[in-house]
Amino acid sequence: MKRPKDTDSPSVSRRNYISLGSATALSFASLGSAEATDRPKNSGQRRETNDRIIIKDGTIVTVDSDLGILRDSDVLIEDGTIERIEQSIDEPAAEIIDAGDAIVVPGFINSHLHTWQAGVRGVAGDWSFSEYLDTMLGEISSHYRPVDAYLGNLFGAVEQLNAGTTTILDWFHIANSPAHTNRAIDGLKDAGIRAVFTHGPPGDDSATWWENSTEPHPDDIRRLHRERFPTGDGLLTLAMGIRGPDYSTDEVVTHDIELARELDIPASMHIGSLGGGGVEMLEELGLLGDDLNYVHTNRLTQEEFELIGDSGGSVSITPEVEMQMGMGMPALRETLDGGGIPSVGVDIVSNVSGDLFTQARTALQVQRALDNQPTVEQNEQIETVSLPARRALELMTIDGARALGLDDQIGSLTPGKRADVTLIQTDDINTSPVHDPVETVVFQAGVANVDTVLVDGEIVKRDGVLYNEITKKHRDRLVKSGRQILRESGLQ
Repeated sequence: MKRPKDTDSPSVSRRNYISLGSATALSFASLGSAEATDRPKNSGQRRETNDRIIIKDGTIVTVDSDLGILRDSDVLIEDGTIERIEQSIDEPAAEIIDAGDAIVVPGFINSHLHTWQAGVRGVAGDWSFSEYLDTMLGEISSHYRPVDAYLGNLFGAVEQLNAGTTTILDWFHIANSPAHTNRAIDGLKDAGIRAVFTHGPPGDDSATWWENSTEPHPDDIRRLHRERFPTGDGLLTLAMGIRGPDYSTDEVVTHDIELARELDIPASMHIGSLGGGGVEMLEELGLLGDDLNYVHTNRLTQEEFELIGDSGGSVSITPEVEMQMGMGMPALRETLDGGGIPSVGVDIVSNVSGDLFTQARTALQVQRALDNQPTVEQNEQIETVSLPARRALELMTIDGARALGLDDQIGSLTPGKRADVTLIQTDDINTSPVHDPVETVVFQAGVANVDTVLVDGEIVKRDGVLYNEITKKHRDRLVKSGRQILRESGLQ
């Protein structure tokens, strides 16, 4: 797909471009409602992108400790790789992205997302954790068909791209059949996102899989490893979503982690939302390692956080969901003090909004409040704020990359890394003027300010407009899918 000829000029603004009404540029507000097959052939989900791109005259927040923040600078991208970052790069054959009114940051990394729940958005806002387990995993998940898994993952992933998130860990726990799993992977592929597809248990029998389960991880993971992820690289990679010690027996925990290590893939588990002791159990079983990702962790002991840190493990914090559902306070300070790798995730859009701006900001400000509280209780005033704003940006960029084992590829704007890039518009009413670009991104910006997004050097959003033909053909089906699932679940 080619953009309108006039928009090739950097002088065309985002607002002027949107008013041109390009037939190939798709905003979610104007997505069509035509019925389509599950996965149309040759649908061209992304626009054609020049192999050489220059992001020009931007404020480049590299999140690289050696490079820092570079103002009025250019980023040269070639064949999906960041080649150079410097002022006044001249490459006549390159496509130009004008960043004169933009902050350029690494694409955000959402370290924990149940992407499939996009079809049942906004039903869990008043649920406790037990209500979620009973209703979502005990009822709703059993009514998903393979096509519902596809639509949820497609639109859930595109929502992430729209919000500046270029990488997700997709924790897929409705692996009700091989067909469900295949279609979920197809949805991620058609979205054009970078994802760690984390294959979990089926969602059609919660008593078997989530109540002191004696069932080992589904053996279909071997087929996926062989057929869908044979190389272990590219935009989509494989991980295992295991139940862990909170939800399965010691024998199952041992089997699952050993299977993940046999396949040489990471494993992620929900842990510490019901109580502590799970990490200590993993230590007793001799299973700790830097290939384990721990989700939530709210009620673990500090000794357990130190075990995570000493073993090189990572923690995925999802602050809004954790606080609402009664899991406990977000464990950012505990993770930092224990030496683990912290990161942030959305968790479920059936409950909260899908953007990482909100989650990173919430994680930072809640931790600041917790750090302040002892001083407040003494009726004194704090002298300094405990965590700087840059910590929130690191949580959703380089820390997220470390948590997913991808920091050699993404997470910072560093020459040699893949070009996952997000541009934040700075001439909007809520982002202008910019005095500190990091504070603008962390505290002022939101989804509406995400102007342009690149994944692996491919432009998936530009001038505020998404490029994805497949979503145009499927939006009406997503709506019907969600309504059908909720009817069958007795919620509508």
